[in-house]
Amino acid sequence: MTTDLKLIWLRRVLLAKTLVTFFAWGLPALLGPLSFLAILGVPIPEDPIYLRLFGGACTAFGFAYWFAYRDPVRNVAIVRAGLADNGLITLVILFLGLAGKMSSAFIWLSGFLTGLFFLLFLLLMPRQEQPAAR
Repeated sequence: MTTDLKLIWLRRVLLAKTLVTFFAWGLPALLGPLSFLAILGVPIPEDPIYLRLFGGACTAFGFAYWFAYRDPVRNVAIVRAGLADNGLITLVILFLGLAGKMSSAFIWLSGFLTGLFFLLFLLLMPRQEQPAAR
């Protein structure tokens, strides 16, 4: 696959990741009613502060993915951070799921998506970072 074609596909993947991060994970966990999250099978702690903090962190990461989408070569560090983000989340979901500590279909779907994003970022990542314009 040519470098130009890889960048086109990486931008598509980053756009999808941005939208999923904002609308499936970030904003619902940050602002969504707890009753809606319970319908999805998301475990709701007695004090939802960590759920709301998770939503804030996801929303912030969504903005980072938006910047990477706009210029993936200049923002390749965000794509690299996305490898850690998606890889770690996938591993945690797999570990908890295999240990029988998680049964939510929404969380399993999230684990599948983060695993897919991890693989796509790994395959499509630009080889070198472009310096920022001054």
